[in-house]
Amino acid sequence: MTENQTCEPDVTSSFLVAFRSWARALALLVPILATGGSGWADQFVIVDAQGDKRELVGRLHGSGQGAYAILRPSGQLELVAQGAVVERDNTVEWKPLTPAEMSLALAEQFEAEKFRGYVENNFVIGMVLMDSLPRQSELRVTGFLKKAAKFMNNVQGVFERFARELRLEIRDPEVPLVLLIFESDEDFNTYTRSVTQGRGISAGNIAGFYNGLTNYLAIRMTECTTFEVPLHEAIHQQVYNRGVLQRLAPIPAWFNEGLAAGFEANEDRINAGPTKIHSRYAEQFPQAGQVTWQQLITDDLAFQGDVLAGDAYCHAWALHWLLATRHQQAYANYVHTLSAKQPLTKEDLAEREQDFHKNFGSNLEDLKSEFTLALQRGLKTQKLPPKKNTQPGYLRVQRGLAELELTAIHRGVAAGQLEVEGRMRNINPFRNLSYSVTVLTDGGTFAQWILPDVSPNRVVPLPRQYAERTVNGRSPQPSQTFRVQVRSILPDSDEARRWQGGNPPAPDL
Repeated sequence: MTENQTCEPDVTSSFLVAFRSWARALALLVPILATGGSGWADQFVIVDAQGDKRELVGRLHGSGQGAYAILRPSGQLELVAQGAVVERDNTVEWKPLTPAEMSLALAEQFEAEKFRGYVENNFVIGMVLMDSLPRQSELRVTGFLKKAAKFMNNVQGVFERFARELRLEIRDPEVPLVLLIFESDEDFNTYTRSVTQGRGISAGNIAGFYNGLTNYLAIRMTECTTFEVPLHEAIHQQVYNRGVLQRLAPIPAWFNEGLAAGFEANEDRINAGPTKIHSRYAEQFPQAGQVTWQQLITDDLAFQGDVLAGDAYCHAWALHWLLATRHQQAYANYVHTLSAKQPLTKEDLAEREQDFHKNFGSNLEDLKSEFTLALQRGLKTQKLPPKKNTQPGYLRVQRGLAELELTAIHRGVAAGQLEVEGRMRNINPFRNLSYSVTVLTDGGTFAQWILPDVSPNRVVPLPRQYAERTVNGRSPQPSQTFRVQVRSILPDSDEARRWQGGNPPAPDL
């Protein structure tokens, strides 16, 4: 018995999914050139549909497909229809926000009472809290943010070493780089839906993401234990703020995600870059059969849904690793081609395929065979971390601010029902929480524990249960897989009182 992972692809969505569907709906008008020079910006006068005017100060980042992308001093890109711009003055001084100013702006955006910010170098780390914070927890939150800031600085150093190794030209970011950490899964999901507009991978299956419009990296607080997702998304942020690629340019998702997927974290340490073998993807590759390399280089569809995304990320890592390690000169040439692609340029899929074949040839089967041999050789020389315990019926996972350890066994004496037990730890370092832990089988049955008030780092048992409760509207069937759902809320909330009063949350189908 294993946990069903089909609804939880690895890592994240990219801004390209949300943006392209929006941009293609705009009428094509004549573009204008971006302003040159680092010291000047533009003041635009924009007229809305009601005829009202507003002024917008920023730098023209790109134009095309009927839109202007205007870079604001905060680093955000605002998309404006070209026909709405009636005046433009390009003699305004360019003044990006300082990190301190950015932190204050975020506190205003997310409400000061529920926001804590920390600035280190050019990074702004923000914590969006689920509720007001107990006074005794302030120091713990500050320590948590300092740890995140240290990690982001480490990411920057590792990325710079990778760029030197592959001879990629980079520059300093011109705006502060923001990491937003959401304590509450519900707040993260709401924010994610507002940014992606519901396109691409569903919010509940996204652990974190970098968005090319906001320029923010947003993650669930649970992900700050292993730091795998923050690492992946922080690489995206580095790529698009250090001059390697341009935001809103038509970059193939396989390259975008394959590069980021090459970096591997071990808790808050970074122990591998894209020229090293990624232990999890190397193990996953032989079973990742739903996506082909031809699909990757032809379009981005495999990355845009819940079902295929896991395999797509795995193959993107494999293809990128092969090209970065075995075809370095062609790889550098290809990156140069991608870096020249302009923001808001309409994607030409035929040109995209030609770019790949021009640099790496057209025989993908030969490349895949080369990858297989190179991986076999690499596994003999590179020492990989030991595999996690993957025995059937055993699961150790972090979800919903909880660390869970579960065992699940089919018991014939109970008509083939699933018997589950384990333990749970509150991994929120500064707040007591109430938990709902649900084990849902593919046969339409579930087991559930309600844990009313668990203090930080406390471990509590999950006593043995049969998954014999039936999901409403389902006829129970024999089960082969299960998945775990965790909700964490404030112990003194109305919802927590309803749980304790006999009205627990229904399983999320």
